[in-house]
Amino acid sequence: MWQWCLLAVVSLAVAGLFAILLVLSRAPATSESVPWPVGFFQKGLVAHVALSFAVWFLAVFGAVNTAMVPNDTRFSSASLGFLLDKMALFLAAIGTLALLIPTFQDQGEPTLNNYIPIIINPIYYAGLVLLAAGILLSVMRVLKNLSVISGTTVDEIPVLMSVGLIYVAAIAALVIAGVQLGDIPLSHGYNEDLVWGAGHILQIMNAGLFLIAVSLLFRRAFGHTLAPPWFFRLISGLLILVALAGLSLYSFFTTGSSENTRAFSGLQFVLGAPVSMILIALALGLWHQRHNFHFTDPGGFSLAAAFTVFSTGALFGFFVDGVDTRTPAHYHGVIGGINLVFVGLFYTWLLPLLGRTIARGKLVAWQIGLYATGQWLFIVGMFAAGGMGASRKIMGAGIDVDTVSAVAATGIRDFGGGLAIIGGVMFILIALKALFRQADPMQ
Repeated sequence: MWQWCLLAVVSLAVAGLFAILLVLSRAPATSESVPWPVGFFQKGLVAHVALSFAVWFLAVFGAVNTAMVPNDTRFSSASLGFLLDKMALFLAAIGTLALLIPTFQDQGEPTLNNYIPIIINPIYYAGLVLLAAGILLSVMRVLKNLSVISGTTVDEIPVLMSVGLIYVAAIAALVIAGVQLGDIPLSHGYNEDLVWGAGHILQIMNAGLFLIAVSLLFRRAFGHTLAPPWFFRLISGLLILVALAGLSLYSFFTTGSSENTRAFSGLQFVLGAPVSMILIALALGLWHQRHNFHFTDPGGFSLAAAFTVFSTGALFGFFVDGVDTRTPAHYHGVIGGINLVFVGLFYTWLLPLLGRTIARGKLVAWQIGLYATGQWLFIVGMFAAGGMGASRKIMGAGIDVDTVSAVAATGIRDFGGGLAIIGGVMFILIALKALFRQADPMQ
């Protein structure tokens, strides 16, 4: 599990380094004096998104799989489960490295498509395949150990199983899309169509991961379960049904057709039902435990912060049109909320399981507070700028900053982004220091 946690945190750290390199590649003092690879800004942006979103989420998924579902110890380190876990980690790590190589090569076209941005380069595609295969092996290990966990009463187990099955559905969607697209030339349009359905199904998986993290955090913070067992079984069933509905769309609408695109977009609104149920359960739980809430408790604080950021981002989803920055305001809010529960999970569950408990205190509270406040201001400013017509995926403000409202929106966005970056760097440093600290055998 240590290696999965390290992969997750290092992916964030390298994504942060790419963010710095992106700024330097456009700064007047360094843009001309440094021999940047051809198209580095777009390629670096692809790598940044892939690491800070796809690899980070999937590596945390791998860590949760390893932590929640033990290997069958009857054959010790020679057990199939042990070998699957190590092979899964190896493939995921090699795949992550492969995603970085094309960024520094003078070949390959970057395509900033939705969900999983891609560089048209054989090495990058190979990296995606290896990463996906690694996580698939991790899921197979969990399914293999069903006999070990079938009698457990842990609330999150049904959700973990559903998340694994949904991941398999996402891989199936990717394969079906590739078959339906055929041998057409690789391009932005090809990559967009290839990952469109799978990307939407992965969002369903992320909702399940969010519930797992929220439930674990709630129990660690307050000593009570978030909801009764039937709630987790209900959400698990609903998430699987939504994923299967998404997979079935390929039977009715061909990949790349406008009907296919609209159908998967509509699937997100169906996902709103189980997500709303999760948020309501979290809101009620936090309300009932309000007298036990302490800012210095990383579990409770990250839960409250995640609820605020996630629900704001989810609300923004009703106003997106795919053209202006209200769309990234929506998904940055949702992703930010999930990031916050993952951060809390590291502090209160994953690191303690490794014998590397983080002491409660102001440092951790400041880290969570800075990231949460910054992320919330960032998405609010971005949403406001989008309402004024700010375009997506371009450099600069995206709008004419010639009014007080435009100045305020972009200022809030940029200030919030700065705070979120500081909070993110703090988490990386805290987590890396803990991971490389000598483990306490008494924990």
